[in-house]
Amino acid sequence: MQNFKKNLGFNLALIAISALFIVGCAMAFLAYRGTTSSALTLARALKDQAALLNGHSFEPGAAPVSLNDKNVDAAVSDVKELETHLASLRAVVSGNPDLAIKGKASANSAELSALLRESVDGWRKLAADQGIKLTPNDPTAFGFHRYIHNQGTSPKRDFQKVDQQRQIIDFIVHQLAESRQAGSPLLIESIDREPIETYLLVPEGKPGAGTYVPDVDGSKNEIDEFQPSRTFDRRGLVDTLSFRVRFIGYTPTLRTFVNKVRNSGRPVAITTIDVGQTTKEVEKLLSLSAAPVVLPGAAAPAAAPALLGGFFGADEPVAANGAKAAAPKVDQRVLVVPRKLSSFVVQIDYLSIPEEKPAAGAEGEPKK
Repeated sequence: MQNFKKNLGFNLALIAISALFIVGCAMAFLAYRGTTSSALTLARALKDQAALLNGHSFEPGAAPVSLNDKNVDAAVSDVKELETHLASLRAVVSGNPDLAIKGKASANSAELSALLRESVDGWRKLAADQGIKLTPNDPTAFGFHRYIHNQGTSPKRDFQKVDQQRQIIDFIVHQLAESRQAGSPLLIESIDREPIETYLLVPEGKPGAGTYVPDVDGSKNEIDEFQPSRTFDRRGLVDTLSFRVRFIGYTPTLRTFVNKVRNSGRPVAITTIDVGQTTKEVEKLLSLSAAPVVLPGAAAPAAAPALLGGFFGADEPVAANGAKAAAPKVDQRVLVVPRKLSSFVVQIDYLSIPEEKPAAGAEGEPKK
């Protein structure tokens, strides 16, 4: 210890040099390991590149597929064909853009509330002018019961979507009114819609975060709102707005209505059709006269026999030479079908292609 103290500076220098030597050895070892790891990574990359250039055989005996200019050009051509096919599918789903129904982009809460009330009044007047009946005690509000029967209320968000629903319902009402044959009874029970403006935002950390889902309890007390159990909606591919038309009438009215909607050129699809029976109260409301109807093409009933000569039967036809002519064989069967009112429920989906939007974080808004 005395010798260490006598040569303190020399000993400290030796300790420092030793420490530096150890640190240098450690750094050299780490650098060697890093170089080895980089060399292995480079070797793997070169191997993968060689495999791509030399080709890969997907099946035994098949010619290898390599990353050469010819295959790259073929891949680019395939991508363009797929994009063209995707564009054609989008066009089929969305239909003629000139016939698309779009909501008013500049609509606000107060303006939309006024438009809803004006439209409902107009549809009720249209029904009254054309002899179409509505439920007497509580006539339908055509999907907007929560706003029509609660003064001062209006949609809080999704104004353009709600206005789009209003315009689609206007299209449905006019198609149904035009489908009614002259003198044929028709009662519109209700036209229901999805209450999209009441949907809830999925919080972060849960599946589907940043999107909106139906509020299960939000429509329990609304008679003209529903959640469709069957729809063409496919998230990210096809967006839909579902509507449900409930009315009472004859089958020809239903058939004409469905054909008019399908052939309108608008991007709509008939999802479901349910048929049921009506009640006596409804028949009384529509002043039903259940007269039998002779089917088209059926033979007319036989003429009444002559007063005297045909007392025991029709007179036999006589030819000009006095001989009896052969009586023609006439089908005397008469097909009689009673006209019956039916209750119809038709679900209609309005289809659209979702617009491509940047990621939610880019705009700071949730995807809808």
